[in-house]
Amino acid sequence: MGLDHHHHHQGREAEARTSPEFVQANVRVARLSVLTALTLALLKLAAVIVTGSLSIAAALADSIMDIVASSVNFFAVRLAGQPADQEHHYGHGKAEGIAGLAQGLIIGFLGLFLLFEGAHRISSQHGELEFTGFGIVVMAISLVASAWIGWLLLRTAKRTGSVALKADAAHYTSDIWMNAGVLGSLVAVRLTGLSWIDGAVSCVVALVVLRTAIHVLRRSAGELMDTSLSEDQIGTIRQVIAEGVPEASNVHRLRTRKSGPDIFVDMHVGFDRGLSFPEAHRLSEKVRLVVEQALPGAQVHVHADPHPFLPGDDPWHEPGD
Repeated sequence: MGLDHHHHHQGREAEARTSPEFVQANVRVARLSVLTALTLALLKLAAVIVTGSLSIAAALADSIMDIVASSVNFFAVRLAGQPADQEHHYGHGKAEGIAGLAQGLIIGFLGLFLLFEGAHRISSQHGELEFTGFGIVVMAISLVASAWIGWLLLRTAKRTGSVALKADAAHYTSDIWMNAGVLGSLVAVRLTGLSWIDGAVSCVVALVVLRTAIHVLRRSAGELMDTSLSEDQIGTIRQVIAEGVPEASNVHRLRTRKSGPDIFVDMHVGFDRGLSFPEAHRLSEKVRLVVEQALPGAQVHVHADPHPFLPGDDPWHEPGD
């Protein structure tokens, strides 16, 4: 039987990604996202009542969806930040993937709503707007607020590795387009009196929103399905092992997956069969460390195999490629 060394460890980088500081940052920004969506919804509700604008009504529906999506993310990042427990040995990172999936569906329904609303507005030539100046001010505020909170969400997501916050940032990015479109429509209608302009802009915005929804859904579904890391990341793993641990004769049975801020990597590594067990253990730990340093948030499991692998070393399995 060959050397059998199994080790599960969360490195310093992984600890940083799930540290209380990063978890609190995720929760703080997610809470701010909910409050921003709620404030903009109240502003747009007032604008709908005052102006009677269908385009602002569509924007209000989006803000209501923002509140739902941001609330889902707020609870998801709180859950994803919890450490592993007896029922969840691999942590709670997939809560973020579920939140991203839910948000992708919300964005998709929003896109369809805007598409149908835009088509209706093009075909309908009635319904003059009142006090459009107030509506323009509200949509300008919404545009600035969406750009600011989207930038803050994306910056925090890049720092903490939060999938849910990244999905929320994508949602607010679509809001920038929508708010700009509605704002432009209100200005154009105020200047020309042509109500179909709002409908045309809404259709364009809807296509952008649907594209964003598909992107978020694919990314979140891939994480929930334990899709492996990218070829570039896998290449990085092999490269850092080859450069940092030249004693590693070959790396095989390499498996990877992502769960929220955590990356899981397990592999078999061949070492000279003449090495002592303590030396093979030391080299296995070295492999683990170089991979964890190269991939922040990685939790690496290394199994040491003798090299060359001879008949009888393992009667049940032969090492893979």
